[in-house]
Amino acid sequence: MKKSDGDGPVTGTDAAYAKVETGRSSSLDRAFSFPTSAVSLDGIVVLPLSNLLKVLLPPLLISSLPRRAIGFSFPRGKEGKLIGVSLLFATFAVSFLLDRTLGILPALAIVWLMGGTGVVILFNSMGQGVAFVKEMCSACRLRPIIEEHEKMHLDGESSEEAVWEAARKKYSYEGLGLGTDPKIHSFCPIAKRLRPVDASAGRQG
Repeated sequence: MKKSDGDGPVTGTDAAYAKVETGRSSSLDRAFSFPTSAVSLDGIVVLPLSNLLKVLLPPLLISSLPRRAIGFSFPRGKEGKLIGVSLLFATFAVSFLLDRTLGILPALAIVWLMGGTGVVILFNSMGQGVAFVKEMCSACRLRPIIEEHEKMHLDGESSEEAVWEAARKKYSYEGLGLGTDPKIHSFCPIAKRLRPVDASAGRQG
């Protein structure tokens, strides 16, 4: 699973300021009654990572524990299909064996731990792409940058550094006003990744 954590040409303030766009409401948004809207971004659904989703998809719960992990996505393409099918096959096999030996409850636990994730990964690979943004970041003005980040991963870019390099060419620390906005958390990976090297060195010293 990919997760976002956190120098090209510097852009101006107006050009670099990320603005949250509502986008098209998703049917998944209505089905799960998310407190903040899910959006569709060029064929990819971006969902706020609600507590309900964390319960339904345990790997997302684990991945979201670090404070600086703000965006998440599963593999797509051939890799995603292979992982999805493997998870579903393993879920069926292990749950069948557990049901025969220990009973239905352990079997259902395996279905919960592995089955749902396998279905999402397979859907992500064969249908509409799905990405997740941490709920505390879902209303942030920097959310479009998180969405762009995960979309690049879903489109096939596996290198985290390459994705951040693309962000540095499009946005700047000063242009986004990251050093003066009190609403931006100190652990925000976007601020850390876009901060100029000399500024980072100054803070450490």
